[in-house]
Amino acid sequence: MPKDIPDESMKAKPKAAEVRSPVSASEKVADKPHRITIRIGILSPAIAVIATIIALLSFWNSQRSMKVGQRAYLTYQVVVSNGREVVEALHADKDFFLNYQVQVTNMGNTPADSIYPKITVGVDPDRTPVMVNFPTLTFDLGPKESRVLNGQALFKHFHNVRGIPGLSTGFAGQIEYKDVFGDSQVKQVCYTFLISGDSPSGGMCGTVMQPLQIK
Repeated sequence: MPKDIPDESMKAKPKAAEVRSPVSASEKVADKPHRITIRIGILSPAIAVIATIIALLSFWNSQRSMKVGQRAYLTYQVVVSNGREVVEALHADKDFFLNYQVQVTNMGNTPADSIYPKITVGVDPDRTPVMVNFPTLTFDLGPKESRVLNGQALFKHFHNVRGIPGLSTGFAGQIEYKDVFGDSQVKQVCYTFLISGDSPSGGMCGTVMQPLQIK
């Protein structure tokens, strides 16, 4: 009698749990980055932006410092050239011309272009400047150069507020100009001229009056 041939269908089948398919390395899920690594990744662009801003500010400051050190700087001096004549006219109660000079100097290291003074003569309580002559043309000044501008104002007697001979006037305004970088600059002008009795005096606004400045 032939041996029983085992039926293929009777062979043990592997359990479902034992059936495994190979997993490739590319399908493996990567580990989550550490929190410090994430923070560094976020901070790096911010640090780069801050560094760029600092570099731009440093460049702007260096350019500004260069301009400040090299641009033109205007100064001025005012002198009344006929102070003694004005004193005599006041005592005689006559109208008079006040003659004055404004010396403009470029103290900077580069030229000043298109210099244009805008200066007005102050009104006295008793006398008013009815006619003022002053140069209105623009001019240029090189480094350390100066120019004297001559002006004249006619004062007429209109009131008697003071009661005694005297004069209180001055010069105010500004000097406009352009520096070598094309930037517009302004120099403020303020000068006071006083006559009390026989003593004329003058000086920059806010300073001690200097009789020796009056000729």
